[in-house]
Amino acid sequence: MLEKTVFFRAESNALLLPASISEVIFSGRSNVGKSSVINALCLRKNLARTSKTPGRTRSINVYSVSMRRWLIDLPGYGFARVSPKEKELWRDMIEGCILERKSKKTVYIIIDAFVGPTELDFSMAEWLKQYEVPFKIIANKCDKLPSGSDFEEIRLKTIRCFEMKENEVFAVSAKQKNGFEKLRMDIAQFLK
Repeated sequence: MLEKTVFFRAESNALLLPASISEVIFSGRSNVGKSSVINALCLRKNLARTSKTPGRTRSINVYSVSMRRWLIDLPGYGFARVSPKEKELWRDMIEGCILERKSKKTVYIIIDAFVGPTELDFSMAEWLKQYEVPFKIIANKCDKLPSGSDFEEIRLKTIRCFEMKENEVFAVSAKQKNGFEKLRMDIAQFLK
C-alpha cells in the first residue's frame, strides 16, 4: 500500500488543505529523520526531501497513499537556525495540522535513538495527551547505537521512558531500512 505513495502538496496553512479520510502525521525534532523515515516506509529513495541541515522541512508536506489517505511530514520542533518569527509560524502549522483539522488522525513522534528522547519530545507527548490526540513513538537512527544494542532493547527502553504500551513504540533505522515491517502494517491498518 505505502509503496504507491506520491507527493501531493506543500502547504503553510493546514486549514487550506482539502478534507481527508485519514492522516498519519510525523512529528519530531529538527534533523531527527522524519523525511528519511517516510522514504524508508514507502520504499522510495527521494519521495520526501532529506537534508543534513536541521530545519529543511519548512511547510506541511502531504503525501497521498490513496484517495484522501495521507502521510504528513511536519516541520521539526527545536533546534533549527531560523528566525523566531519562522519558528512561531512552524508552531502554528503544527498546531493547526494536529488540532484544527477534523480528519481521523494519529501522530508518530520520531525520536533519535542515539541521542535519546529530549525534553522537547516529552513535551510533545504531553501536549498530545492533553488534547487527547492518539500518538505512537518511532525511535529512529538505531544504526548509530553501539554494536550489541538491538532494536528490541531500544524499543523496550523507549516504552518505559514514555510509559507507552507495547504496540505503541517502534525502533527503526531509516538509513539501513531496518525495523519497518511492523510499522508499515500499523500505518496501513490505520489508513484503511
